[in-house]
Amino acid sequence: VVRRVREGEQAAPDTIFSYAPRLEPIRKGLAGLLGCDAEEIAITRNATESLNAVLLGVPLRAGDEVLTTTLDYWAMLDALEQRAGRDGVVVRKLRIPTPVNDLQQIAAVFERAMTPRTKLILISHPVNLNGQLMPVREISAMAHARGAEVVVDAAQSFGLLEYRIGDLGCDYLGTSLHKWLQAPKGTGMLYVRRDKIEKTWPLIAAGSTRKREDIRKFELYGTWPETILALEEALAFHETLGGARKEARHRELTRQWMEAVKGVAGLRFHTPLERQASCGIACIELEGLAAPALRQWLRQERRIVTMDVTRRTSEFAGVRISPGLSNTKAEMEALGSALRDARRALAG
Repeated sequence: VVRRVREGEQAAPDTIFSYAPRLEPIRKGLAGLLGCDAEEIAITRNATESLNAVLLGVPLRAGDEVLTTTLDYWAMLDALEQRAGRDGVVVRKLRIPTPVNDLQQIAAVFERAMTPRTKLILISHPVNLNGQLMPVREISAMAHARGAEVVVDAAQSFGLLEYRIGDLGCDYLGTSLHKWLQAPKGTGMLYVRRDKIEKTWPLIAAGSTRKREDIRKFELYGTWPETILALEEALAFHETLGGARKEARHRELTRQWMEAVKGVAGLRFHTPLERQASCGIACIELEGLAAPALRQWLRQERRIVTMDVTRRTSEFAGVRISPGLSNTKAEMEALGSALRDARRALAG
């Protein structure tokens, strides 16, 4: 990142006009990871931008329904609320069972909620609050059979789980690349199935600069930061490790810290533990301890960074644990000790 910024800032001002051709190998690399055509991949700045392009750009009329859940990411729910206020679209936020290992229970909620007016479904893969994986493929198949489309929020799965777009069967997908792919901040990706590109309006006007069927119409947000070119190194690093090995590593780290916290009094998981239902992200609660206080204690006393999920949902309380690729077994074991000490310190 530093090298890319130095190169860009030391170059002549018109160097920014040469960025576009340099994005094409990156586009192909991302398409290779997702298993799709490079002409279906737009390079954006984050998942929020990617998903807003779809949620605000897919043609919908007053009375059309959009299904999502109460646990989807707040920025996406805000986008849908704006669409509802602007165009009269009906947004239905479903309450799904979680944690559940049987993903068909979630699919059944969506199936029961479908009506002839349902045109779009937004689902997370997984839920960012507790790591609950969603039956995306099943929901996509059900939606397509009834004439609806599916957009997937993959901010917490791309670069963590080894999958291809064909495994999901969705029409649109947005993700941030600075998370599990460990790319520079301010980099994201939007997938739009090729036959859906032309009808979808970009967030920022493309006009005659790009044809309506060109995926690059979603990239016209002004001057690109030099850091976007460091995606090349992030992709190379990911491919060197291998997606399957990365997923296995995250699953092993999760197993290690879950083993370490066994026996902690009052510990409750808000995440399903079976392989098909979660990976690398979990939410735990220490009964009797407020999540904000626990999060603050872990950070200040043990330098362990977690996320307080109660800021985003009232359906369950706790802190989210999501180890990074470079965390160690010793650090996972330290988490168990920290939770025991936190209970003594905060409950005493």
